[in-house]
Amino acid sequence: MGEMQKLDWKRDALRSKAIKEMNRQMSFQNYVMYDYKIPSSNNQYIIYFYREHPFGPILSGYLCVMFDGTKRFIIKWTDWRSPAIHVFTSHFLQRYKERFLKQPEMTANEVAVRFLSRNFNMKPMAIDERINKRIEKYGEFAGEGYLVPDGFCFKLSGKEYLDEKASVGISFFTTFMPLSDMSRSQQEAIFDECMKDIDDLKS
Repeated sequence: MGEMQKLDWKRDALRSKAIKEMNRQMSFQNYVMYDYKIPSSNNQYIIYFYREHPFGPILSGYLCVMFDGTKRFIIKWTDWRSPAIHVFTSHFLQRYKERFLKQPEMTANEVAVRFLSRNFNMKPMAIDERINKRIEKYGEFAGEGYLVPDGFCFKLSGKEYLDEKASVGISFFTTFMPLSDMSRSQQEAIFDECMKDIDDLKS
């Protein structure tokens, strides 16, 4: 049995438990999560279940926990129709916890699941120096971010080449800011980008 098959099997085994747990919660919480390690590979995963709104269907997802020396990353593969890899750095998760959730007791795994269960709609947005004054330092790799319901995600972009012809996009989520914490010029620049997209749809 392959690794993804094992994840699917474990997810299906946990589904009824997750539904009971979510239905039992007195106050609305839109997710539950379970740690899962595959013994044969020692790979660590997070299997989570969530609702997009209080009365919506229960959906599920996977995250992979990876280490590069002392650095810890949480990785998500996006929808197969537009395959990409989202890599959440510890710095991003810490800033989201501090600046938005304001719940210092939450673990990095909990923060990642909370972010994804709340911000399932991510709008890619071009970035210029009005939004990120340090864009020249990173060049083309910092030319795009994500506007999400909770705020704005700064990221670095790259590609992973699967073979000579195929590649998959990688987004390293580096830091997070609520829109209310951004400067007036940053807010105006984001608004301008949104208006450009609306104009493009009209044309």
